[in-house]
Amino acid sequence: MKKNDKKKEIQYYTEERWDNWISHVKESEFKINDESDGDTAVFVGMMDDVVLSCLKVVHGHNKKKISSDDALHAISSISEIVLREVAPINEDTDMMIKSLQSSLICALASCEYNIQGTYDKKMPLIKLIKSAIEIEGDNPEQALEYLGMVGARVLGGESMPDILFDVPDGLVAEWLDGVDSIDAAIAFSGND
Repeated sequence: MKKNDKKKEIQYYTEERWDNWISHVKESEFKINDESDGDTAVFVGMMDDVVLSCLKVVHGHNKKKISSDDALHAISSISEIVLREVAPINEDTDMMIKSLQSSLICALASCEYNIQGTYDKKMPLIKLIKSAIEIEGDNPEQALEYLGMVGARVLGGESMPDILFDVPDGLVAEWLDGVDSIDAAIAFSGND
């Protein structure tokens, strides 16, 4: 029997961890009209926690410690936990959680693309972002694919470009938050 056949599955993220964040969100009594900047801190912490867990998977795959199949399975397991429906808390909080989950969709897709390695590696990142904005309304799946490629390339070491144009509110803006979170997490973890 091979060593790999017996190895225990590593859990990169747990339901308990997510539920703990949801409890923190409830305790924060978040309100959108509040003046305090600290109110969104719990959501930033939540996002960072999930993205750092995803980075561990990608890093393990890049270092050949995790097979592609196991890495994709790990990302899928994280997705199942963090994208499940959250019981209503209050209108403002529910909206923030949905926005956070939308951002996570792109972060998770970026990890999948990076692990698979099958994405456009030549088109300038800014062109992918502009293309996603252009087609968001007509073809959101393709827009998500473009931004997933941007995130995959950021995971692969490319710098996130400065966006010197307005990104309209909507899915692309939320998905770009997911890519920005990857970029910030890479900087935070020292590019490791």
